[in-house]
Amino acid sequence: MSDTPFRMNDDARELIVFPNGARLVLDPMPHVQTASVGVWVDAGARDESVENNGIAHLLEHMAFKGAGGHSARELVEQVEDRGGILNASTDYERTGFYVRCLAEDAGDMLSVASSLAMDQQLPENELEREKGVVIQEIGEASDQAEDLVFELAQAAAWPNHALGRSVLGTEASLKDIDCAQLRGFIDQNYVANRVVMSVAGGYERASIIAQAEKWLTPLKAGAPALRIQPQAGNKAIVRERDTEQAHLVLSFPAPDSRTDKRFAARLFEEIFGGGMASRLYQEVREKRGLAYSIDAYFDSYSDAGRFNVYCGCDPDDAMDVQKIVKDLWHEFAATGPTPAEMSRARATQKTQFAMSSEGPAARGSSGAYELFTFNRLINLPEALGEIDRVTMRDVQECVKQSINGLPTASCVGPASCLDAAHAFVS
Repeated sequence: MSDTPFRMNDDARELIVFPNGARLVLDPMPHVQTASVGVWVDAGARDESVENNGIAHLLEHMAFKGAGGHSARELVEQVEDRGGILNASTDYERTGFYVRCLAEDAGDMLSVASSLAMDQQLPENELEREKGVVIQEIGEASDQAEDLVFELAQAAAWPNHALGRSVLGTEASLKDIDCAQLRGFIDQNYVANRVVMSVAGGYERASIIAQAEKWLTPLKAGAPALRIQPQAGNKAIVRERDTEQAHLVLSFPAPDSRTDKRFAARLFEEIFGGGMASRLYQEVREKRGLAYSIDAYFDSYSDAGRFNVYCGCDPDDAMDVQKIVKDLWHEFAATGPTPAEMSRARATQKTQFAMSSEGPAARGSSGAYELFTFNRLINLPEALGEIDRVTMRDVQECVKQSINGLPTASCVGPASCLDAAHAFVS
């Protein structure tokens, strides 16, 4: 491998690949006065075992307890004293540390984000305290029926797999995690070829390059993520709660995030339950008045996906709602979308892509997502062209394949509504 970074331009964006496999995306937006800088790692809850479930998220928390030679207070003061916004996130397939700031501060803020990702101090005396914070977060999610029903939906869709476990972990799985295990997770997963540094907005290129070379060059390469493809579930998981509403998630299989069918899936999501003109909204809320909120979303990973419908309704109406959703799903598979629905969904999706391309934060995270998912950058004209190329038949075939798969469901609410979830999968 060459000793110098490899550069590739994609319109305004520039991709720099370091000899160790680490990557830097530069996305200049000269007309804006702010920047979004961050470091993303191709590691998350999918890279955990049952025993250490929650370690990726706990590591994200612990990074803020000291990094790059700075204390927890010094880290946030470095950012907030200049008006920046520091944050981080952990999901199933990646973890990110990022800052929104003024353009003139981009280089310094990138150093802060990089230290969180690549130079965590992991103080032993903070670990138990931070576990307690995460356990409070777990409790808060469990107390909220709207959050709990999605956790149960994951478990129903991907049984006996990391995708079916909570990103937060459990009190039991967090109990025995120590700092040595956190360092082991870093050594295995936070390796050069699984790291993307991404900067979008206004910034001085030389200062960004200097920070990238400082932080990315020393990283060691490692093995790619080894992830077992999940097997779809076929059951309902319910929890009885004394709530005013029944909370339902109804699901069928969907394409993964890497397939060329993903754009057809997005159009189906929009037509079926994406907005107030969608079939679900019009039938369930406008025509029948059975729910205040009902929507569909396309949830995808590198090797799997689900179409999900969420609805909050009166417990006495839950059985009717699940039947309407199932009937509309099968009707869509049989007849496909109308030309008017395709036109509206196409316009909505293209507008959403275009809008996201105008914000530094969305552009910064998109660069990392594209490299992790497709191993290349995808520009806006290409994405818009892919949306335009989707046919009515493509969308219908996508839905036909979904209903040929196994349905799953989850429900949280009074005992009287729980059978609705079981009815959906029967």
